[in-house]
Amino acid sequence: MSSELPPTRVRAPAAALGPSANFLLIALIFLGSGLAIGTGVADGSGAAFVFVMAGWLLGLCLHEFAHAFVAWKGGDAEIPQTGYLTLDPRLYADALSTIVLPLLFTILGGIGFPGGSVLVNTHLLRGKAWISAVAAAGPAMNGIVLLVIALLYRLAGEESDTLRAVLAVSALFQGTAILLNLMPLPGLDGYGILRPWLPASLRRFADQAALHVNLVLAGLFLFSSTFGPAVFRASLAIIGLLGIEMADARIGYGLIRLW
Repeated sequence: MSSELPPTRVRAPAAALGPSANFLLIALIFLGSGLAIGTGVADGSGAAFVFVMAGWLLGLCLHEFAHAFVAWKGGDAEIPQTGYLTLDPRLYADALSTIVLPLLFTILGGIGFPGGSVLVNTHLLRGKAWISAVAAAGPAMNGIVLLVIALLYRLAGEESDTLRAVLAVSALFQGTAILLNLMPLPGLDGYGILRPWLPASLRRFADQAALHVNLVLAGLFLFSSTFGPAVFRASLAIIGLLGIEMADARIGYGLIRLW
């Protein structure tokens, strides 16, 4: 998700480009656990959980990086000073509400819950189209991540049942993240795409509601008997179009449940 800049924005001490040590560590955990699963060195729930959650964090970092990169190219020249282009998950707004809680909900609910946020100075961007492009960049990156996972799934041999299963559930989470992020709810990227084209009076009202978007989504999942299953089925349909077996996704979800 991307947010319009408040009065102040924390800056890094110097312009920062390139992947951070934290991002590289997560990538190493993802690759290492995937290799261990693929070679049969580790095939239990613990390894599956680590692999899927590390992959989810990588996708989240890439999602926010995409927002920041497009904002930088669109005119917000201060973006490098924020550190957003380092893909460091610590910098994507408040760690508890935008990283920890969405990650926890993803684990418990089996849905790729939107998380993370970058602060963009939309007044510096070169027009409404760039503002919409910044919002659209995050879900577009999730789409790219989904395609990469689908490619890895196809490359995994039929004998690598566990690896295919964890890749399938990783793809499922990316699918739900795309669907949820594109919803036109204030605070989500779908609303961000539309926001610059809406009347100012409507924007003011919606921007206040945007502060509570995670609570709104949590309420929909917890208290609606149709919302969660509908998102889940839609995501299964998306990954099915990419050749990922529904049965593998269900097995993968079972593997990452540690309770």
